[in-house]
Amino acid sequence: MSRVRLLSVGFILALSAAAATGVAPPARPAPLQTIALSPVGIPDGLDDPGPVRALFDSLLAAELARAGFTVVPSHEAGGLWKRFVDSVQGFYSALTGELVEEKYRAVMGGTLRELKDRFHADAWLRPEIDVVAVDFEGGKARWDGTDEGVGSGTSGTVPALSLAVVALDMDGKEIYTGRGGIQVLRKGFKDVSREKLFKDAKRNLKALHLAIDSLLVRRSPS
Repeated sequence: MSRVRLLSVGFILALSAAAATGVAPPARPAPLQTIALSPVGIPDGLDDPGPVRALFDSLLAAELARAGFTVVPSHEAGGLWKRFVDSVQGFYSALTGELVEEKYRAVMGGTLRELKDRFHADAWLRPEIDVVAVDFEGGKARWDGTDEGVGSGTSGTVPALSLAVVALDMDGKEIYTGRGGIQVLRKGFKDVSREKLFKDAKRNLKALHLAIDSLLVRRSPS
């Protein structure tokens, strides 16, 4: 049974239960048509981050378009964000290094407004690649919907990479979050070399779908 069919059945069951109990049924998530995509955030310390950002930018744009969304390219949202950051001369205090909430809200609000007015965006998808600590057992790590062998050892903790996405509506309200594990960063007592990171196309695509598949069903009818 397809994911869309499962969601429809679940919603019907929820309606039936609500009618029997007198409780208001859950609201359907608002349908979406146009999604603005931000450049993928890359963890600090990753050598040569440009190709990684370009890879996941293109994968996300392609999968969203394949699902029927109109996609605002990442360079558009990225350019708007930079322009508003520059207009307030950055949103971190030069003296304390702390976030200046007023400036940050101005940057967020300006970017959201421009994405809505210029591109008619319904949502703003902000992806990033995170480094996370994950437990492994029996020589295998399991996290964020995926798993991978760690080479040796029966149990412990190992650093790994995950793709995390957050979607905001045009009022800045969080309407979706998703995560998908990519790969571990250490096997045995050795770090995985930079040359071997993000080279497994199947793992990259699996991580992307784990992160966004539940968002894809929210496309509004054409």
